[in-house]
Order: sequence, then C-alpha cells, then structure tokens
Amino acid sequence: MALKWLRDNLRHLKFILWGVVAVFILLVFVDWGGAGRSGPGAVADAAVRVGDTVVSRQDFLGQMRRFEQQYSRQFGDRWSEIRDQVNLYEETVGYFTNRILLLEEARRAGLQVADAELREDILNLPLFQDERGDFVGNETYQRILRGTFQMTPQEFERMRAEDLTIGKLTAMMQRGVWVGDADVERSIRREREVADFDVVMLPYERFLGEVDITEDEARAHYDATAEDFQRDEQRVIRYLVVETSRLRRQLPVEDGELREYYDAHRDEFVEEEQAQAAHVLIRVAPDADVEVSAEAELRANGVAKIARAGGDFAVLAAKHSDDPGSRDRGGDLGWFGRGRMVPEFDQAVFGAKPGDIVGPVRSQYGFHIIKVEGFKPASQRPFDDVVEQVRFRVLEGRASVEAERRARELARRLEAEPPVDDPGWQSIADEDEALVLNESPAVAVGEPIPGTGEGPEFTTEVFAANPGELHGPRAISRGWMVWQLKEILPEGVAPFEDVRLQVEQDLRRDKAIDIAAARAAELGRRWSEGGDAAALAEEFDGTLSEARDHRWGQPVGSIGPAAALDEAVFTGVEGAVTGPVLVGDRGAAVARVETLRLLGPDELAGERDAVRARLVAERAQLLLVAILNERRRDTVVSADEEFRRAFDRQG
Repeated sequence: MALKWLRDNLRHLKFILWGVVAVFILLVFVDWGGAGRSGPGAVADAAVRVGDTVVSRQDFLGQMRRFEQQYSRQFGDRWSEIRDQVNLYEETVGYFTNRILLLEEARRAGLQVADAELREDILNLPLFQDERGDFVGNETYQRILRGTFQMTPQEFERMRAEDLTIGKLTAMMQRGVWVGDADVERSIRREREVADFDVVMLPYERFLGEVDITEDEARAHYDATAEDFQRDEQRVIRYLVVETSRLRRQLPVEDGELREYYDAHRDEFVEEEQAQAAHVLIRVAPDADVEVSAEAELRANGVAKIARAGGDFAVLAAKHSDDPGSRDRGGDLGWFGRGRMVPEFDQAVFGAKPGDIVGPVRSQYGFHIIKVEGFKPASQRPFDDVVEQVRFRVLEGRASVEAERRARELARRLEAEPPVDDPGWQSIADEDEALVLNESPAVAVGEPIPGTGEGPEFTTEVFAANPGELHGPRAISRGWMVWQLKEILPEGVAPFEDVRLQVEQDLRRDKAIDIAAARAAELGRRWSEGGDAAALAEEFDGTLSEARDHRWGQPVGSIGPAAALDEAVFTGVEGAVTGPVLVGDRGAAVARVETLRLLGPDELAGERDAVRARLVAERAQLLLVAILNERRRDTVVSADEEFRRAFDRQG
C-alpha cells in the first residue's frame, strides 16, 4: 500500500516539485502541544475543522497558550510590546492544519505505530532516563510531562505516536528519492573547496551618468520585454484600523481594577518551577571532528566520575570548567526556570532529583557535568512585582472592546457619509489618534495583504467585493478594521504608462551594465599584462576586494554572494585573470586567482554517502511539501466564527 501511494504521488508531482515555493510551513515538530481531535460529527465544541477532522476549543486554546509561552520565553519582557504583531490564532490554525494533513497522508499510505514501538521509543528518550540509562520511573515521568509539556501521559503518548507516524512518512519519502553522483559531487565541492583571489568590481551605478535613453528606446524595450510586465488581476484596498496598541496608551485604569484583575486571574502570575544547579563545562565546538569530541568526552567522563565519588564540585569547576561566567563561583548557575537553558541541559536538570550528578550531557557548547542542587515549586508572584503586566492585560482586553466599539461607530458613519477621495479618508483618520489609514499594495488571488496580518482567505473576500463597497468591522491582529475595495487592476500586460518608470530604470541599468562589462574587459587585459590591481581599480572607479579561504556561496567583500563569480574562480587557473563576469544585475567583475584548493577523487569518495543522505532528506521534504500543498487545495479548512470573534475580543 505504501509503495502504491509513493508511486502515485511521485508520478503526479514530478513536474511541479522543483517549482514548489515552501510557503506551507511544517510546524509538525515545533511543539508537543495538545492536538486532540475528533472524527466526523463531533462539532459542538469545534474551534477549527480540517476536512472531516475537528479540533476542539479546549485543545485549540491549549496549543495557543503553548505558542504564547514559547514567545514569552523567547522575547522576555519585550513580548508584551510585540504581541500585537503576532496572530496567534492564525498560527494555531496553521499548526493543526499541517499536522492533520500529515497524519492523513500517513494513514493513506498505510503507516501505523504499534504499542510496542511507542513504548520502546519513550523508554529510549534521554529525557526519561537517569544517569545509568534506566527509566526514571512513573512518578518522575508524570512530573516531567506536567512541567515540560503541561500534558497527561495519555496526551503525550498519543502525540508521540503521531510524531512517530509522521517520522515513518518522512522516512518513506526518503526511500523514494534518488540523488545522482553529479549532484552529490557538486554539493561536496561547494562545501569543501577553497580559493584565494583578488577581485575588482565595477558597479553599474558608477556609469549611469553616461547613459541616455529616448522615448523610442524606452517603448522598444517595453515591447521587447512585455512578458516581464504581465500581471494577474490585482486588487487594492484602503482600510482604517482602530489600533489597540494606541488605545492602550489612551485608556485610564484605576489601581483597584488592577488588584481586582490580579485576584481573579492569579494563575496567570505564577512563578514557574525553578531549579538550582552547578555545572562543569568541557567546551567543544559543534562541528569539531571525531577525535576532538572523543577527547573532550573522555575528559568530561573523568570529571563526572570524580564528582560522583564525592569530589568537591566547586573545586572541580574551578579547575576544569571552560565556562568563565560560572567557573569562579564553583560552577553555580543560580536559580532558573524551564526553557532558560539549552534544551539538553534543561531536560537533564528537570528530569533529575536534588543531589544528583548528571552527565556528561552534550549540547551545542560541549559536555556538561551537572550537580542538581534543588528545586522550588511553582509559586504565586506578588501583586507589586507584576503590576505592569496586570496593567497591560487589563488594558489589552479593554482596548480590544473599545476598538470594536469605535470601529462599528466608524462603519456606520462611513456608510452614511462615504468620503469621496483620499483627502476625505485621511481627514477622518486625523480625528482619532488611535485610527490609522492604510492603503495596500496591489495583490493577486492567494497572496496575503501586507499590514493586515490576515491570510489568503481574506484576499478571497477582497476579490468577491465590488469597488466602493464598505466592509467590516473585522478583527485583525492590530485591532479592528473597516475596509473598502479601492481599485481593480485587470489581468494582462500592464500599460506602458503604468510601468514607464520601471521600464526606464531597467533600460538605464542594462546600458550601464554593458558599459561596466566593456570597462572590466579592458581592466582585465591590463591586469593580465602586469598592471597593479589597486591602481587599476582606482583608475576604473572600481572596488578592489580580497577573498581568502573563500568557499562557494560565501559573500565577497562589498559584492556579496555571487554565483557567477564563484563559477569563474573555481573553474579558473591559479595565477590567471578571469572575467569579465556579470554579477547579477549589479555590474561586472574581474578576478585574479591566487590559489585553489580543490578536492581529489579520494576526498570526494569519502564524503559521498553522508552528503547523499542529507540531499535525499532535503529533497524528500520538498516532495512532501508539494504533496501537502496539493492536498490542502482539496481540503476545506473552516473556523467557528463565534469562537474566533470571542478570541479577538480578548485581544
């Protein structure tokens, strides 16, 4: 069954795979949040329906809270400032949509996870193992799940089974992907080969003053490049937004209200569980070779052995630790909550008991030997410590309600007395500091409208509207919006007058690049004859840069990445001048190759298997994205509007 699924999809998608733009973001492994779902018919408590699968409101809100907690840990105090820029509702809809489609695809391929597979997987997770590699026990297992994932064992095990199912789907995709030797060799060379060279760049801007164009030339260029100005039907909207962030600065709030909110929402101001630990870090780079890593691990094991035998941990840290921030304090890291440390360290500490010596634990920094000093349970944060957070939340909800009220009042006013021109719309916006007038760029079907925070679904509504019609109020991440379709740009080649400026700019640039290429050819000839590179760069108004230990794709001085220049250098000859090379639409360059360190057959052979495996994984992911894009076009994703509006009213 799996083979038939793979053949069907490969045959169906082989012509579109390499045209896929990965806009369908795979959030599958982002978070182990509650993703409880029901089959057809369970709609009473629905938040979102993906095809025939329903996501309950409880599970939806649980996942949305987890996303908010992630952002809060990531941005700290800045999260309250930028929260309005993140549409958590849409992000959560996307999470469930992607995950459900992946699971349906796996079931379509006949993939399942047996209970024994799930049990073995969980028992082998380092998070649930003690320092001897044994299972930590049911009590600690449940404590880790509650603290790290806010999940019951049943929820976690269901979610882990889904992850394993999706992993099987990914592995099956990889078995169906072929990568040829030429692609493997090209990838190895681009990662490993090194060149030293000097390059003189002649940017086209330096020659724009020498360019003249006529009306006839511009029209001829437009006629010759008409396909470049082909456009789908596009729409432009104007919209007024009552912004909640501006309203929060205007609305008053009494101290008593803040206290009342705090008392009613004490669970929102709980200090999470804290741990105190010390560590010895044996530093090793993430990309260190096997011998260096093995030596560091051997050293770390020695320190861990002494610590477990009763050695003074502070003395061990002072003598062996490569962490200057904690070494002089005996390795002490103080108190910290979950998510503050790198994941490997975090999991090791919160999965241990006070007094345990844990490790060595490998992270991006190296090997950690950790002494767990103790834990503090979650505790209530005093009102005075969180008063500003309370103020923000009180005003956040109030601002959302006030924004909706003002937006509805605005819509009634605009219906009764619609402005007749742009100045009329602007004068209305100027009456209220919380009101902002916007005009969108032209957008086509399926494109999101920048500034609204809405997805392509909103664009579909715009394309169903008639010019001049007023729509809204509509809740968006910034507040509440009232909008109007301002203009329809028909499908076809844009008229010359609409794109005249772009045509003239393109023609001037092309002519200036031609001049740059001719000058670069002359510069290269004189450089080959023994001319001084610095003097020639100055004479030709160019920029001389040195590239040392340069690899494919790396930026070169002020030029930046330049594929054509890389190709010329790595296929060039040591001591020779190569060029001129057209560097995209930026100008022309000439290079002198000093040294080339190219790979021989034996070196290529030694890396083929590892690189092939990586390329297979990358291409399998592209194929999976393509398949899911196809599935999504045939899948109806619907949201409960009452539930969505309730969420929007809460800010």
